[in-house]
Amino acid sequence: MIRRADKVVAVSAVLALATGLTGCGVDDDNPIADGGAATTTEETMTGETTTSSARTQYFAGADHVGEKVTITVPVVQDLTEGSVVLDAEAYGDDSLLVLFKGGEREFAEGQSVTATGTVRQFSYDDYADDYGLAESALFDVYADEEFLAADDVTAESATPSS
Repeated sequence: MIRRADKVVAVSAVLALATGLTGCGVDDDNPIADGGAATTTEETMTGETTTSSARTQYFAGADHVGEKVTITVPVVQDLTEGSVVLDAEAYGDDSLLVLFKGGEREFAEGQSVTATGTVRQFSYDDYADDYGLAESALFDVYADEEFLAADDVTAESATPSS
């Protein structure tokens, strides 16, 4: 027969163990604790729901192809009149190709740019005519990679110097 004092100790130990293990489950809904990225979801005035995060890997694979995203990152290279390469490492690609229409724009290396558009998978043949792309050799490195088909690319304005 188990004494009452032994039962109290056993029950206390079980409760303490259960309390201590509560936060250790693999079904934890906290993506940060699981090494994932923090995201925020917001509804726009038009009723669109967007999820954004500086850590969402939009361009690290095909998972986000077709999604509309907005990123703000520095310029790596002003490639052509309708293309620029951005350092979007925080979004999964340190040499992200961005294609845009609407006239010649000049970007400086390191300049911060905000680009809004749709994540697509690049094929020179699919986009050369639409974006007036120059020689294909310039774009070979981006074949089959995710890129941003931008609706809008805005350079951060330079701050006046004193």
